[in-house]
Amino acid sequence: MSVPAGERGEGKLEVITKARALASYTIRITKNQNVFKPEYNDAITADLIRMAKDIYISAWNANNIKVAHDHDNAVERIRLQKHAVLQCNNLLALMQLAKEVFHLSSKRIKYWAGLTMEVRSYIRRWNESDRKRYSPELRS
Repeated sequence: MSVPAGERGEGKLEVITKARALASYTIRITKNQNVFKPEYNDAITADLIRMAKDIYISAWNANNIKVAHDHDNAVERIRLQKHAVLQCNNLLALMQLAKEVFHLSSKRIKYWAGLTMEVRSYIRRWNESDRKRYSPELRS
């Protein structure tokens, strides 16, 4: 019996989709050299892009680890999820710096930070779910 769309939980695929959207948005907005001045690329812009991509890649890699009663795989999957959450926090910190350096509008930061916090929240819930699901593998 299928579950109605409104009653389904968030799937891991949705986490990946949201993380990819965050990376894509970050790349697109930082491409505007009228706002993100090229002389700051090495100082901050490249870090913003790298962190957003790292969030996506870490979530992607975690999703592709099949645990199947394997302690090392369970630990690695959890580690990648935690790394993605940490990178979300780092991206939020860099956004605040970018707001000052590039005089970004509060509206832009609110939207961008909202995407980041949404991704972080999804990954945290996924991590909690995995910790419960794989608790025997994590104890070994």
